[in-house]
Amino acid sequence: MLNNPALLQIIRDDGQGQTIDIFPVYRQEGDLYVATHAYRIYKGYPAEEGEDFEERLEKYLEYVELEGEANPGFLGELHFNGLTAFEWKYIGNRLSEAEILQVVDVLQDNQPVFLSGNDSETVLSFTFDRFHERKYIQLMADEGRFLVFINGGFSAEIELMEDDWEITGGGIDDQNLLAEILRRIRTHS
Repeated sequence: MLNNPALLQIIRDDGQGQTIDIFPVYRQEGDLYVATHAYRIYKGYPAEEGEDFEERLEKYLEYVELEGEANPGFLGELHFNGLTAFEWKYIGNRLSEAEILQVVDVLQDNQPVFLSGNDSETVLSFTFDRFHERKYIQLMADEGRFLVFINGGFSAEIELMEDDWEITGGGIDDQNLLAEILRRIRTHS
């Protein structure tokens, strides 16, 4: 799924093209920001005369600072539900179903698997960003061990050995990610 704001071009029902801004919505959990699987959609930032980058950046920041319905270009929110990106709901009335489907198609093509971190069975789900690459991590408790899924695929099995949790099956190459997973397991157990 999309991790940063992006500009998209859609074709409106009247046949005209329109640029739209999509902003992922995050919530803060301690020191981490966790994706909520929701996106705010706005009319694309109106082009201004002049090529002064600093001036355009300042105006852009003023434009996006008005979140949600406070922004005059707000077109609605798109929420992805469940365990896949293919379950979605549009909240708003300024885009038709055909128009919102164009946005959904772009987001689904970007990342077909999207793990939920909101329901009680996936409390140990989180996102991990490093070097501009986002990974979706799900830790599943299973009879004295944890199964680790990265981007929807099985990666490792971690069990409590004599003194600490250790990988007993599979593997995790990124040591920073492994340290974060172990920290969360220790906190949870």
